Amino acid sequence: MNNNAETLLKVEHLCQYFGANRAVDDVSFEIKKGEVFGLVGESGCGKTTTGRSIIKLYDITSGNIFFKGIRIGAGIRSYQEEIENAKKNYKEKSANASPEESARMKKELDALIAARKEDIKKARFDQKNCDKEYAKKLVAEVKAKYEKLLANATPEVKKEYKDALRKAKKAKLATQIQMIFQDPIASLDPRMTVREIIAEGLIIRGERDQKVIDEKVYQMLELVGLVREHAGRYPHEFSGGQRQRIGVARAIIMNPELIIADEPVSALDVSIQAQVINLLGDLRHDLGLTILFIAHDLSVVKYFSDRIGVMYFGKMVELATSDELFKNPLHPYTKSLLSAIPLPDPIYEKKRKRIQYNRLAEHDYSVDKPTFREITPGHFVECNDAEYAKYESMVE
Repeated sequence: MNNNAETLLKVEHLCQYFGANRAVDDVSFEIKKGEVFGLVGESGCGKTTTGRSIIKLYDITSGNIFFKGIRIGAGIRSYQEEIENAKKNYKEKSANASPEESARMKKELDALIAARKEDIKKARFDQKNCDKEYAKKLVAEVKAKYEKLLANATPEVKKEYKDALRKAKKAKLATQIQMIFQDPIASLDPRMTVREIIAEGLIIRGERDQKVIDEKVYQMLELVGLVREHAGRYPHEFSGGQRQRIGVARAIIMNPELIIADEPVSALDVSIQAQVINLLGDLRHDLGLTILFIAHDLSVVKYFSDRIGVMYFGKMVELATSDELFKNPLHPYTKSLLSAIPLPDPIYEKKRKRIQYNRLAEHDYSVDKPTFREITPGHFVECNDAEYAKYESMVE
């Protein structure tokens, strides 16, 4: 991974709540162009919800998601809570304040409310209209490209211009992010052929030439290790590993810049897992893909990822490069996960001790609240002041 590469995806204070359930709570990270970012944690910790929020399957509760520098996701709850807290604080303090002090506090309150309402307005606009604004930009680029050519254009050029303009109008920024789902059976429509499944995105995007569509489908099938004859079959006629390859083909046919791979190998046999991981690795280098790789298996994540984020109970508790995380794990939960990795060594396995993690026993956050802090360059851990000092001494 190139540390100087541009930031492709930026997640700021992402919160995704479902009623009282805080599935994702104040998660922040960046993914550089061309890297594989691993996201690990136990079942229910919020990994998949994070991926689904990024790809806009959910409207996020609060926080911001930037893709290629454009805000594609924005929540408003944090702004609303800030307004309510400010009103409550003003009410408590102004009761015993002098008229001059009360007037000053009221002026500050009004300014804060106006600023947060403007933030809410902008967030709602970006959440709803980011794709429209992106399409407008592409349409303007197409018109500028063909402006001089159309003066003396041949019928072929005019047709090419109309096709490019139609596709630009239908373009969505979110389609440059594609997802490979965990269950290769449930994620494929059993009533559609493989050709229809893989080509669906192209058709939605505005491609009408059936020859172009078919040729692209065949190209994707061969790229993922299948053959052209598979295009006319249905999902039930394939093995689990082949179905997952179809899911990969469906994602990469859109020529995405970011792929969210949501536990793409957890439902497969070990030998098939290696094939799919190697396939993703080859595609990463051949197509220049950036990948958010969500998984349980830390050994797989270490092999495949440049950096790893560890999630627990909806929060990001540690983030570091793959080598650094395995060499110097700092958070107790990360140590617990690493202690659970089995090795093909009977002597080591006989002596291996599992480290149990109990959040209530490990941390005292009753007064000193934790924040996500950088311990060493690029190594972040959720900790309070006392833990921060301890972690600093551990890495010296």
